[in-house]
Amino acid sequence: MPKLAIDARRLVRRMSGIGHYVFQIARWVARLAPDFEVNLLLDRAPAKEAIPPGCNAVVLGSYLGDGTPLAKLYSPFWLNHYVPFYCNRAKVDLFHGANFVLPFRLNCKKVATVHDISFIRIPYAYGPIYRRYMVLQTKRSLDTADAVIAISEKTREDLITVFRVAPERVTAIPIGIGDAFRNDYDHDYLNKVRSQLTLPERYILHVGVVEVKKNIGLLLQSAAPLIKNGLVDGVVLAGRDGLGADEIRRLAKELGLANRAHFLGFVPQELLPGVYILAKVVVFPSLYEGFGLPVLEAMACGTPVITSNISSLPEVAGDAALLVSPNNPEELRQALERVLKDEGLCASLRAKGLKRVREFTWEKIAAEHIEVYRRVLRGGDV
Repeated sequence: MPKLAIDARRLVRRMSGIGHYVFQIARWVARLAPDFEVNLLLDRAPAKEAIPPGCNAVVLGSYLGDGTPLAKLYSPFWLNHYVPFYCNRAKVDLFHGANFVLPFRLNCKKVATVHDISFIRIPYAYGPIYRRYMVLQTKRSLDTADAVIAISEKTREDLITVFRVAPERVTAIPIGIGDAFRNDYDHDYLNKVRSQLTLPERYILHVGVVEVKKNIGLLLQSAAPLIKNGLVDGVVLAGRDGLGADEIRRLAKELGLANRAHFLGFVPQELLPGVYILAKVVVFPSLYEGFGLPVLEAMACGTPVITSNISSLPEVAGDAALLVSPNNPEELRQALERVLKDEGLCASLRAKGLKRVREFTWEKIAAEHIEVYRRVLRGGDV
């Protein structure tokens, strides 16, 4: 029985895209490949529901808390001390670094997932220390991995052109959407979401970290005249604060949206589908994305989508969204006006979106991961 170990620390933090990625890959590998022993490596004790059935939780080291300088130093120490010690002692056959980085001194095969290279493509969106760290760690992972998984064809292309990775070493496998994202919730649930989060009646939605690279300023500029004209009541921003959040809030006030731009912060998973369903339109005008999961989540919830025509976003959206330049507020304003006024267009986008998301099932995606795992263990080309 091959022993698989996965860096699963994101399962015991506030669940974000990478946490859901780890959970679903582990869940489906355990289902589809019962010959694998799936070990999830953690730095603190997990809640019972955080561990998928058929997987082992392996707690290494002692949790030091989040957000402190000591915790930031502890993270690489944990990865490069506890993980190799465990993997080498337990005779792990394959380690999956699900979030870019791989530890030193591993005596087993290694697979790394790279989600994007935004720290290179839009360097101004990150602090210099973090950017330098990510460049070095990503390069090292790419150099030492037996196989690399990129979450889109665009990310694969970036790794080949920027980091000079041999094309045969990188496999593009998309990410999927969770079972919670669907459009069949009842009115009681939707009323609860609206009341609990104090959502306006008609709103434009953005889901994701409130940060520079998400290009939220463009969204606010484009939405402001539509709000002032009464076509829609406001903009809702669902996501924690990131770099540039204060500037985005200031811009909202300058545009006269102080009471019309609703910053929800982190929204729990159980409420997020309702936030999507209640929106008139989801806008994701990002300057760069390795994938762009909110595009698929919105489609699965039956909400029309407008997104950028660059990076991986056209690859994800297909023909099921309106694509606009992320540098042209007037183009986005016109697209918003079309969606908000044209119910026929909305119906078409909803139907195409619901069809599109059926291509991104976790079962299919996990099966492709298993294929990579098996080829690496056989020593074949990936």
